[in-house]
This record gives sequence, structure tokens and C-alpha cells, in this order.
Amino acid sequence: MDNETVRIRTVKTKSGSFAIQVVSKHHGKLTVHKHIGSYQTEREKTRLIFEANLFIRDHDNIQQDLWEQEESLLPSGVKITQSQPLFLYRLLSRVYDQLGLNDLGDDLVKDLILTRIYQPVSKRETVDILADSFGKQYSLKTVYRHLKKAVDTGVKEKFQTALISFARKELNDSLRLVFYDVTTLAFDSQAQKGLKDFGFSKDHRFQDVQIVVGLVVNRDGFPLYFDIFSGKTFEGNTFLTVVENIVALLANPDVVVIADAAMLSQTNLEALTQKGIGFVVGARLANLPVSLQEHIARDLSRCDQKTGVFDYHHYRLVCQYLNSRAVKDRHDCDKQITKAKAAISSPGQISRRYRFLRTTGEKYEVNEALIEKAKKLEGIKGYLTNTNLDETTMIERYHDLWRIEKSFRITKSDLEARPVFLQLDKTIICHLIIVFAGLAISRFLEMKTGMSIHHILKVTQKVLTHKVTVIKTGEIGFVETTIEDLKLCGQLEKLRALGH
Repeated sequence: MDNETVRIRTVKTKSGSFAIQVVSKHHGKLTVHKHIGSYQTEREKTRLIFEANLFIRDHDNIQQDLWEQEESLLPSGVKITQSQPLFLYRLLSRVYDQLGLNDLGDDLVKDLILTRIYQPVSKRETVDILADSFGKQYSLKTVYRHLKKAVDTGVKEKFQTALISFARKELNDSLRLVFYDVTTLAFDSQAQKGLKDFGFSKDHRFQDVQIVVGLVVNRDGFPLYFDIFSGKTFEGNTFLTVVENIVALLANPDVVVIADAAMLSQTNLEALTQKGIGFVVGARLANLPVSLQEHIARDLSRCDQKTGVFDYHHYRLVCQYLNSRAVKDRHDCDKQITKAKAAISSPGQISRRYRFLRTTGEKYEVNEALIEKAKKLEGIKGYLTNTNLDETTMIERYHDLWRIEKSFRITKSDLEARPVFLQLDKTIICHLIIVFAGLAISRFLEMKTGMSIHHILKVTQKVLTHKVTVIKTGEIGFVETTIEDLKLCGQLEKLRALGH
């Protein structure tokens, strides 16, 4: 077999995705030893390559072929019998403890959360990963029993209390300002049951049932609180419930909640004001009285960065004009006008609403009055508040809402939160508690290192703990992968400083 080499190969499949295979070539003949699986993302690719290495390790004949060409790399009489990503496990475990989540005292729940960050898969597959990658042996029945017990004993409330305490003490955040937004998580199902129902989908999956999830974070996007609502719940109707709950948890009479315009309703604002809770919400300028719109436009007079303060229902309405925003608004407006005119030319194909299209009887026409109003408000953004925050601070803090959007992206992409196959409400709650804790760990790592959680996982998975066995004596030792790349070494040192 002098001419034979074993390697991991990437091939393109007929469906257009890519697959990982373990192959060897002997005298020009290619042999596929194992088709590991297909991938579409870098994370899936990394996992499949890891599995391919495990396959090579676990098959002695292939292991022998692999080292045939490079005998000198492996000491005589020694074999590697196991490789595990324990560097990553210990890092995530230490952060879990630092955040105070270990007060729950349930190692199985902890392992489920860490594995959700490492490889977000189903509970059944998680059991296999825990055994293969971390040497943790659990049955699927035991997993569900522990999760249900954790929910019944208030794990959600314990985690939220721990994270709020951590944000105050370790992140030095007074938590006077908190940020709220909602997202939707869809199921591959059309069966309405419990929390699962049809509603407005932020993922544009209107054909499937969903749930609504509300999330509260601090200025850095560090999660403090979450709640779950029926999929048919209008997002504005979640606002009061969540705000009252987070204010009670924070026990801070000066708390100010920042949210986007979707939470804006007279009922919500009056209720918060009566309870003495401060708010900053985005204002829907298009819904203001025409006289007030004209007053705002005249006052700001298209001067870049000019800010004006106006009275609206006894609240402060702060408006700002930006040239850059005006350019974007104008571009969006022109695009919508073009679409409206195109729709008029083919009225029989109109199947949805257009911003600048209106009907007069059976005839469609461009809504010139609405276009005029939109042009008048180009470049202007409004913020409504019942606080005494100065205008600059209020606008800057409102723009920090992008951090909560980033947290939602982490939950949906890196942690793959969409509970597509879950059936029972309690199981759904268990799943989201795991995702919530995983988000807290991920955001803490990102804040401390300046690296994305995706990159952190990519770096740490290069460091494996290898179990080395002396063949003759059976003596066992452990050695960690040595990284020689200076850039990677620097990144790993940042992570080691967090408690590895």
C-alpha cells in the first residue's frame, strides 16, 4: 500500500450542496470508505470533518493507511484512541459557572446548554454528542425528565435572576436602561395546539404555526429576561406584561425601557406612565396629524443632524433630520412608486397591497397625497418618551436596539432556536430556556473577546484532547493539540484567560 493515502474529501452533490467523504487512492483507484454526510454551512462542515476524523481513528485499517505515508509523525508503539473537544467544553463550563447559572445544581441541564452552543441539534442527537464528544452518558428519557423537573422548580426564574445579578456586579451595569423586542419562531407544522398558532411571521412563514418570543437585554445585548406568547399574539400586546415583569425583577424605580415603534400604542404608553415606568419608543410619524407633520418639517428645515422637541399627547416627541437617512428614504420611496406604477399596468396580477397604490371603485391609481406626505418626512426619525433624558442620549440609546437584533440572529442561526419538531408547551419552554442560557454564554464570550461565537467555536475546535495509549503496556496519557499559528495562539490565550 505504498502508493495509498487516506484523506478527507469534499465533493459537490447533485442537489447542489457539498458532502464530506473518507477516501483513499491505491494504484490510481479511488475507494470511498465512508460517506460522512452533506453540509450547507461552515458549522455543519466543521462537524462532519470532525466525524470523519473520528471514523478514521476508530477503524484500525484506515488509521494504518493514514499514517502509512508519514510514519515518523507517530511515535513507535503508541496509538491515539480518542480525541475530544474538551478545551471548548471546559471554557463553556467555566463561563456557565461565572454567570451564576450553576446555582441550579443540575449537571445534565448544564451539559444540554453547553452542547446547544457546540452543536445545536435535536435532543436525541444531543445525547449522542454528549457521549461521543464529552464522554457524558445520558439516556433520552433521563434528559426529558431532568428538563421537566427543572421547569417545574423554576429554572427560568433562577436563570433570569442570576443573569440580572451578573450584569449588575460583573458587567457594572446599573440596568437603568433595558431594551425590548420580539421575534417569532416557526414550526414545520400546521397544527394549532397550546402556544402554537398562526400569526404575523417575522420569518415570512405564514403557512406554519409559530410562537412569539419577547426578549429583554442590556445595552450590550446581554440577555436578562424572556417570555413566550401564543403565535397569534400581536407584538404590541406583549409589551406591558414583559415590562412589568422585568421592572419587578430589577426592583429599580428609575428603569427606562427602550423599544421600537411596534410597541407604540396609547394604551401601552398611558399604562406605563401611570405605573411610573419610563419609556423611549420609536414614533410613527406618518400617523401624526398633518399639522404636526408640517410643523416638524418646517422646524427641522432639512438641516443635517438638526433636532427638535415637540409635544404629542403630553409626551416629548424628539425628531431628528439626517441627510443620510433622507437619501435612503428617497431611494425606498422611488422604488415603491415604481412598483405601484408597474402594478397599475397589470391590475389583474395585483395580489398584495402596495404602499402608494389606492383603489377608486374598480380602478387603481397612484396615491399622490401619500407620496407627498412621505417626501415631506424624508430624513426625519421620531422618538417618543415620558422621561427627562436629554435628546442626544435618548437618540443614541434608541439606536442600541440593533444589539437585540444581533441577539435574535444568534438564537436563530448559531443556536438554531426554531423548535420545529416540538409538540408540548412544556417541551417548548424547556427548549427556549436552553437557548436563553446559551445566548447569555455566547454574548459574554463575544463581549470579552471581540470575536463572534461562530469564530470562537471554529478556533476552539482546533484544540482537541487526545487519549494516547502505549500499545505494549496499556499505559494511557492525554495530550492537547499544539497550535503553532501565532494569530490563533493569541485568540486561544484570550479564551484561556476566561477560565480554561
